[in-house]
Amino acid sequence: MRAIILLLCTTLAGCSTPPPEPLSRVDRSRAAPSVTAPVSSVRNVEPWKFAGTQGQTIRTDHYRIFTTATRPILVKRLPGFLEASLMHYRTSLTDAALPSPPVKLDTYVMHTRGQWASLTRALMRERAPLYLRIQRGGFAASGRGVYRDLGDLNDTFNLAAHEGWHQYTQLTFKSRLPSYLEEGIATYMEGFNWQPRQPDTPIFRPWANMERFRALRTAAQARRLLSLPELISTTPQELIHRDQDMALVWYAQVWALVHFLNEGNNGRFNADFNRMLSDAANGTLNRSASRFQNLSESTDRSTSLFDRYFSASAAELDLAYQRFIARVVAPGGQNAIVAGVSPL
Repeated sequence: MRAIILLLCTTLAGCSTPPPEPLSRVDRSRAAPSVTAPVSSVRNVEPWKFAGTQGQTIRTDHYRIFTTATRPILVKRLPGFLEASLMHYRTSLTDAALPSPPVKLDTYVMHTRGQWASLTRALMRERAPLYLRIQRGGFAASGRGVYRDLGDLNDTFNLAAHEGWHQYTQLTFKSRLPSYLEEGIATYMEGFNWQPRQPDTPIFRPWANMERFRALRTAAQARRLLSLPELISTTPQELIHRDQDMALVWYAQVWALVHFLNEGNNGRFNADFNRMLSDAANGTLNRSASRFQNLSESTDRSTSLFDRYFSASAAELDLAYQRFIARVVAPGGQNAIVAGVSPL
């Protein structure tokens, strides 16, 4: 579920929310891209208490982590995973690195759902009931990530990778991406494995996502796939009210769409996709689109942006997109997904 961007100015029950913390003067994230971010990325650890529960604050180059989590393996791997995720966000889909966030990213990882719910009420106040509907997960709002230990280690880190993308764009991007790309890229960021010889280090592999693959394959076999124009003109929130299963299909299809725009048709759309992301980051998304045709208030923004950035309209690209999905879910595709490589 994508978090709604809210402006927060509040004090947590049982602890104080410190002001945003600037990044250090040396931006180490501009070094050569790498999937590794070892535990040595931790710069400082201090006690932190929430509602009487003892926890800790962990500072890295780009994150300030507040956690009451008690599992040693989760606490040990979390700082390096978040730093590696940020590097992945900035370098995996564009030729030039996307901007570094302007301040450190505040990320909360609570031990229990009860603690998470209490924190959510303190942070979100009157909007808390919306987020408390999440039974197993977390959210990002106003550049804060609010998660909990889900029990399964990989599920917890999948959540952090997905919502972390929203957290990053909320603080860093000057133009809002349309929903199908914002969520599609968040699902693209979920896939990872742990390095066998360095088990605390993630290797990000966007194809390594069995949950999205299975939903995509099931929908394709049942002939329930959305057309590309339908996909980009709707939101998962709209679908949840009509058919929860179709909301899961929507997420699987936007995951496939980002792969399609990144590598489909021999990379035909990659340059336009690259430019769209860069324009969103620097705040010229709507202005760049208007060079092709003035954006009309009566025209759906998502469809308008797609048709103006890419070499053909969504309707014209639908057949190529559907064929791309068919190739992904064809026999043998699952073996590639398990290995974390492209099934094409």
